[in-house]
Amino acid sequence: MKIIDKKLRAGIIRFPGSNCDYDALNFFKKYGHESRFIWYKETQMPPEINILVLPGGFAFGDRYYEKATGEYTINPGELAVKSPVMEIVFAAASKKIPILGICNGFQILVKSGLLPGKLARNDSGKFFCDNIACEVLGDSFFKDKEILGKIFNIPVAHGYGKYIASEPEIFSLETRGHIFLKYKGINPNGSVKNIAGISNEEGNIFGMMPHPERSPDGKYFIKAMEKYVFG
Repeated sequence: MKIIDKKLRAGIIRFPGSNCDYDALNFFKKYGHESRFIWYKETQMPPEINILVLPGGFAFGDRYYEKATGEYTINPGELAVKSPVMEIVFAAASKKIPILGICNGFQILVKSGLLPGKLARNDSGKFFCDNIACEVLGDSFFKDKEILGKIFNIPVAHGYGKYIASEPEIFSLETRGHIFLKYKGINPNGSVKNIAGISNEEGNIFGMMPHPERSPDGKYFIKAMEKYVFG
């Protein structure tokens, strides 16, 4: 009898300035899966990878320079989306390989157009860091119906986490069940509809501002990824 190896093999994309890369790497290993880094200059997908992760942090310092030296603007994800490794990300997206973007990774997925909407500066104008109650909803990420409606306390740490989108985009996300996570109680950034996590139309690309890799309830997010990859 053939034994099917049901292990996630996560490729963790690292940009200069990523600072949650090891958190993401160890997140998968903690739950018995495999993970490895993919540097931002790489352009070929490692053949064993069955899920891509864009971790949190400050890719390129969240800075965008018009010239190599000189003044810059704060524009999370702007330089990351111009990196060679995005060839891997777009190739994975076209092959329906699941992609998870966490915090800065979410910003990059939105900036690249792989997820709808925009991520703007927090309403407070300040960086926010705390544990926030988040409610699971929709069925694009969490396929286990028993998890729907559950509330988890998940760490957040961002200054540009306010999710905004056009009315048609919000309507589509809501009616198709592609909002899988919402802030419950405190909205740390002013996101429309308290949105904390969304997926794309095809349901293989997921972005969220909270950090599941730092959460004591991280096993539920790992189970969601296992369910998606292995059915």
